[in-house]
Amino acid sequence: MTAVEFIRHVEVKLNRIDSSSYEDIRPEEVIFFANDALKSLTLAFDIGAYSPLLDEFAIKTYLAYLYEVQEEVVVTDNAFTLPSEVFKFKDMEAYVEIGTEKEWCETRFLDNIENSGRESNPFLRSFADSPIYRLISKKVKFEVTNFIVTKARYEYLKYPEVITEESSLDYIFNSELEDKTVTLILENLEGRRLASQPQVSRT
Repeated sequence: MTAVEFIRHVEVKLNRIDSSSYEDIRPEEVIFFANDALKSLTLAFDIGAYSPLLDEFAIKTYLAYLYEVQEEVVVTDNAFTLPSEVFKFKDMEAYVEIGTEKEWCETRFLDNIENSGRESNPFLRSFADSPIYRLISKKVKFEVTNFIVTKARYEYLKYPEVITEESSLDYIFNSELEDKTVTLILENLEGRRLASQPQVSRT
């Protein structure tokens, strides 16, 4: 399926809902939301959230195309920056040095919500055999106490290929991509209409 055909399919689905409301959707708008839809579906597929009607092997093949392993990166001051192609950070090992001991260890992710009781909670503390890391704006920062992290290796998904008006879309989930694109367009348009409504005084 070409991108032009994909756009027509999306327009048909929109017009079935209400031709007078969605007849002015431009092709570039469809492409814009199609890219967001592809990212959303990719994240869903990665956690196994897809229709049982889809071929599981084909979905795994699609994800394998995006899957990468970074064998080893140098960590400076217990931190390093991810490359721009990282779409979803999946798993990581850290090379920990404590005294004369050096070893690859599993890591734990900690969200960026402040927790005043973290130091007293053993499940939230960072240990040499399972260092905690935070991920902020593509930067991985290890929380260390009496040890250092000098290297890391990790797995990730790359961003899906960008859809343009010249693209050829041969995904097994083209129908799902169309439906998700339609949903995003509808949500955006309805949100815009609600925001443009005059405010009613409550007094």
